[in-house]
This record gives sequence, structure tokens and C-alpha cells, in this order.
Amino acid sequence: MDDHVVGLESVSRHYGDAIAVADVSLGVERGELICLLGPSGCGKTTTLRMVAGFVEPTSGAVQINGQDMTGQPPYRRDTGMVFQSYALFPHMTVAENIAFGLENLNWTRADRDQRVSEMLKLVELPHLAARLPSQLSGGQQQRVALARALAMRPAVLLLDEPFSNLDAQLRVRMREELREVIRSVDVTTLFVTHDQEEALTMSDRIVVMNRGRIEQIGTPGDIYERPESAFVAQFIGWCSMLEGVVDQEGAFISKSGLRLPGKWKAGPGSAVIRPEHILLSADGAAGLSREGRVVESHYYGGATRIILDVNGEQLMMQERFPFGRHPKPGEKLNVTLKMDEIRVIGSASPCSADRQVLEGEQPRNPSKR
Repeated sequence: MDDHVVGLESVSRHYGDAIAVADVSLGVERGELICLLGPSGCGKTTTLRMVAGFVEPTSGAVQINGQDMTGQPPYRRDTGMVFQSYALFPHMTVAENIAFGLENLNWTRADRDQRVSEMLKLVELPHLAARLPSQLSGGQQQRVALARALAMRPAVLLLDEPFSNLDAQLRVRMREELREVIRSVDVTTLFVTHDQEEALTMSDRIVVMNRGRIEQIGTPGDIYERPESAFVAQFIGWCSMLEGVVDQEGAFISKSGLRLPGKWKAGPGSAVIRPEHILLSADGAAGLSREGRVVESHYYGGATRIILDVNGEQLMMQERFPFGRHPKPGEKLNVTLKMDEIRVIGSASPCSADRQVLEGEQPRNPSKR
């Protein structure tokens, strides 16, 4: 992995009998923003901390700019890190926080002041240079922490859940600003989150982790539209997942008998159907038409999310209805499944159609979308 800015080679980390990270290999290209995504306890933060040098791998190697950094302390790794809590020094001003690392490297006062000024302009906070962290909002503290990390011009920027302490609206605005700053300085970035939306909107590539292992690596489009496992399909976005089998004709047949015609590989599998793959038949979409009975209906302002019983299977769809029109449980709707969007993933080998279908478990809490 000598041609990558960051290279992980079969990295593992054990804590006694507990395995936090298991045989992770990853190469990060120059200028890429890579997201480590997964549920709590999946190993993403441990992986990030092994790159930073705060945790040593039990086995495997960590490379930065082609150099083996295994065993090297954090200050020798040419990385800058923004912690979940921001970790600003409370007794120092904004300017002093940003200058802290430069002072430890014995930069002259004039050079430090110039770099601090550059960083404050970059994060649009020059008017707050003399304030203490306690006098800043959460979003301002996050930008100061980012400026401090970038002041050293690190080869790699490491971000550990940097938006977790922000409210929902500020989080959306800050991730847009952060992405813009990262692009402007062209710094290679590793970013840890459990938030799917953050990963999909910010990343060049996403590394989905589960139980210490990598489930799939790909672009946001690959991860969402072409999941390679049931875990990835269910963890990324909303979906309905149907267990069943593909017959010799290539059609998927669910356990309840719902038949989805296609050209998938024969054998057991799971059909994945996203909400946008199901439309009201009146919309004129081509595909498989079926009648469904409304089981649940939830209004979210921009759209209504509906759980339909179709041939004994519960499928999730999302539709914008005219004002005052809100389907009620028990009501029947004619819907069309967009078969060219459906994916079937198999237990033995991936099944392929022109595109693919995603399934999901019972709908998760929409607030955790």
C-alpha cells in the first residue's frame, strides 16, 4: 500500500478475549474523504485511533505516506484529529488553541500569528480570536477544533463523530461547511460516524463496519443501491427485506408466496426493496402491479411513509399525497414495484439483475433514519 496516504494491512485489535477490530485492510488515496460507518461497538473508532496512534494494533501494520507507523507515537504520524468533544483548552483563547501545536514545534511568533490568521479566515471566525471556548456555540467550537487540526497541515485529518454534540439543523449546516473546508485544503480525511445521512452526503467512499470487520467498501451510490450483504442493506437507509428463494426461472419467491419476476441466480436469497421502488400505480410507472392494504401510515411533512401488506409481506413505501389525503390503516392501494430497481442478495453468492432490490426489517424509528 505504499502508494496510499493511509494504508491498513490486516490490522486487528484485541482486548483480552474481546475482538474490537479483526483483520481490517484499507487504502486511502490522496485527497479522499473516507467514512468509517457502522453501529456502536463495530470497531470504527478503534480503527481511527489506531491510525492516530492512540491505540496500538494487536497485529497488522499502519502506514502513512508509505512509512510504517506501527509503534510510533501520535506526534510522529503527521495527523490532525478532531475529537468528539472537540477537546479545546478552556483557559486558552480561540487563537491560542489554534496556535498550541505550532508553539510546541517552536514556530516563531510571527509565523504562528500568520498561520492562526489563515486558519481563522478558513473557518470564518476571525472576529472570535480573543474569545474563550466557553463563550462559543457548539458549531463555533467545532470549527475551532478543525482549525487547530488543520493548522499543522497534516497529511491526514481524522474526525471522530465531530457532529454528535450538535442539534439536527446545525449538524446539517456544519457538515456542508466542513466538506467545503476539507475540499479547499485538499486534505486526506478519515471520518467516523454512525449517521448514515452524514456518510452518504459527505464521503467519496464509505467503509461499512460490523462486529470489527469490513462489510463493504464503495461509493455512497454503490453502498445504497448495490449492497453486498443483508446488514449493509438494512443499515443504510430504509428498506423492506424479504426472505425467500430464486427459482429456476430466475424469479424471486418470498416465504409468503409473493413472486418477483427477474433473472437472478437460483438459490436462497433476500430481496431488498427501497421505499422509492414502490409507487402508486396511478403514477404510470412500469413494473409489477399489486394491490396492498395499509397497515401503518405516518405523516412526515414532505411525504407519508406507509407500511403495506402485499400478498402477506409488509413493504414500506413513501409517497407525497395531496393536502388532506392521508391513507388510513385498512385502506387498499394499487401500487407498482419498479422491478429494474430491485436487488436480490443471496446467502451463497450475490444475485444480479439489471439493478437490485433491498429489504428491511420492521421499519425502524424514523428519527434514526
